[in-house]
Amino acid sequence: MKSVLNSQDTHVEHGVKIHSYSARDYVDAQQATQSLGIRIGTLYAYVSRGLIRSVSIAGQRQRLYLREDLERLRTKAQARSGQSAIAASALNLGQPIIPTQITDITPEGPSYRGKLAIDLVNQEASFEQVSELLWTGMWHAQPFCWKSYPEPVVMQRLTDRLPAGAIQHQMVEIFASVVMHLALGRGAIEKRLVSGSLLQAAREILLALAGCMGLLGPKKRYVHARSGIGFGEVVLQALGAPLSVENIRTMNAILVLMADHELSPGTLSARVAASSGASVHSCVASAMSVSSGTEVALIYNSIGHFVKKGTSVSVLLTKAQELVESGQRVPGFDHPMYPNGDPRAKTLLALIKTRERLTGRASKLVALSNFMAQRYALYPRHECALVALCDSMDIHESAAPALFALGRVAGWVAHVQEQRLSTTLIRPRAKFTPAGTTGAPEI
Repeated sequence: MKSVLNSQDTHVEHGVKIHSYSARDYVDAQQATQSLGIRIGTLYAYVSRGLIRSVSIAGQRQRLYLREDLERLRTKAQARSGQSAIAASALNLGQPIIPTQITDITPEGPSYRGKLAIDLVNQEASFEQVSELLWTGMWHAQPFCWKSYPEPVVMQRLTDRLPAGAIQHQMVEIFASVVMHLALGRGAIEKRLVSGSLLQAAREILLALAGCMGLLGPKKRYVHARSGIGFGEVVLQALGAPLSVENIRTMNAILVLMADHELSPGTLSARVAASSGASVHSCVASAMSVSSGTEVALIYNSIGHFVKKGTSVSVLLTKAQELVESGQRVPGFDHPMYPNGDPRAKTLLALIKTRERLTGRASKLVALSNFMAQRYALYPRHECALVALCDSMDIHESAAPALFALGRVAGWVAHVQEQRLSTTLIRPRAKFTPAGTTGAPEI
C-alpha cells in the first residue's frame, strides 16, 4: 500500500493543475494508532462513536481510516495544552466559535431558522420564500416573485468581454467580478452603509447573477430577468432550459438546499468582511472568491473529470473500487459533517429518480452512489448529486458550481446582516512558530 499512497492523480484545466483526489486519504490501523499514540481498542472505540470514519475492504479483514479525522483528533488532543490550541482546533470542524440564529446543522441536514431544508423542498417552497426566511426570520406562506431591476448598463459589456475558457471553468470568479461591478454603480461605501437597503441590494445581486447563468445557455450571453416570474424560472430561462413544472420544482430544490450551511469557508469570509464594515457587495464578492477554490467549487470539476474516466458504469465502479481499496478517496463522497450520508444529496438523488430523462452521466453517478453506499458505507455529498441532476436536466456541466454559489448568496447575506449587529471585529491572532518547529506539544 505504501507505494500507492505516495502517488497522486491530477489533471490540468486551462493551465491550472487540479487534484481530482488526494492519494493520502486513508491509512491502515497501525499507522492510525501510531499517529494518535493510542491502542487499537481505543481506535475501534473512536470509530464506533463516529469520531473516525473508516472503510472496509472486500475480501480482507483490515479496515482503512480517514487521515483527515485522525488529524482533527490529534489537534483536539493538542488543544488540551492551552487556549490558543483550543482556538486553533476550532478552525477545523471543531467546537462552534460564532453564535448564530440562522442555520443549525442537524443529522437531517441544515435547518433554516427552525425549518429543515429538506422539509422546505418537500413542501415545494420557492427560493424567494426561503431567502426571506433567512434574512428576516419571517415565513411567507404564499409564493411570490421579486420585482426585476433595470439592467445594469455595464453588465452586457462586462460579460461580452469574458474569454470562453473562463465562462466554462471560472463562473464563480465571474460572479465575484459581477458583484463588484454592481457595487461600483451604487456610490461610495459609506453612503451605502448608512442609507442603502441591504435586502434590496441582495435581491438585485441575485437577479443579476441569475442573468449571468445565460453565459452557460444557448445564447451564451447575459439574459436580463423578466418581471412576474419566480427566481427558479429566471435561472432556467437564462440557462435555456424548458420552463416545465418539473424543472421549476427541481431548480427551486437545488437553490433551497444550497442556501446556507452554517460557517462554510465562504460564509466565514463574508462575516469577516462584514465585521470590518465592508458593503454587502464586498462581503458577497469575498465569499465568492473563497468559494471558487479546489476545496469548494472545483470539487464539481473533480467529480466530472472522474466520471469521464468511466466509459461505462462497470468501468466507473471498477475505478472507484481501485481508489478506495488503495487508500484513496472518490471525489464527491463522504461529507465530514454527515457520517450517515448528506441529506441534501439524498434529496437531490431522489429527485433524479423521479425525472423522466436519465442521461448517461446522471445514470453513472446514481449507480456509483448506490455502489459506494452498499460496498463501503461511503455516501455521496451534495456536489455529486448536483452534478448528476444538472446532467439530467440537460444543463451545461459548469452550471453545478455556479448554482451552488448562486443559492448560497441567500445565506451569505443573512450572515452579513447578523454580523453587522455585533460590534466585534473578527481578527484572530496567529501563533508565531520559528522555522523548523511545529509549535505543537507532544500527545
